[in-house]
Amino acid sequence: MRHTPRKFPSVILTAGLAAGLTVGVAASAAARPAAPACAATSTVTVPSQAYGGPPTCEPTTDPIDLGEPTPGATDDWQTTETNGVGYAVPADWTGHAIEGDGGSGHEWESPDIAVSDEFGDLHWRILVQSPFVSQVMPVPDELNDIGFHASYIEVEGASEAVLVASQGGHWADSSVEAIDFEVYVQSGSTGVVTRFMGELPGGAEGQFLLDNFVPTIQP
Repeated sequence: MRHTPRKFPSVILTAGLAAGLTVGVAASAAARPAAPACAATSTVTVPSQAYGGPPTCEPTTDPIDLGEPTPGATDDWQTTETNGVGYAVPADWTGHAIEGDGGSGHEWESPDIAVSDEFGDLHWRILVQSPFVSQVMPVPDELNDIGFHASYIEVEGASEAVLVASQGGHWADSSVEAIDFEVYVQSGSTGVVTRFMGELPGGAEGQFLLDNFVPTIQP
């Protein structure tokens, strides 16, 4: 089925990660409306590293580690691809073509509504952009130094992959627990960097989705 590309409106998870990635990624994540610069993991704005200011983020979220995939649990997930990068998403999620600050790609949404507010009904979602326009991989140690929760992970077919993930209040409603994550994957054969990012339910449900989504990436 063909989808008409739509402009990325977005309120994706981390204006904060965007600020933090100035140390390792040139392009920033799409900013959510009226968000502080490091909202993803703190209550204090991070000065841009380009201006030489010291980091002032104080983490308020919990780190999320990648677990082992659950054998057979995702056999009914739909396999798909974005510009040659294959991955899988739950069978009942729907996708749309998007244009974001990180390049063209696809946004996938769950049928479940995460939060309803002045922005409308916000669903759990995953955004995929490949190639990611900056083509630079973040450095976990540098992100961790300014309050993020980042680590290298193993992804088949990748020369390098980085997970940045934490659980805390949803950016639109702090009373709703959510897992915010970004995965950067550099293809071992082409060198292309793909960015996956999204908001998943907090707790076991979101952990299940993250554990089983991430290992499906085939750069």
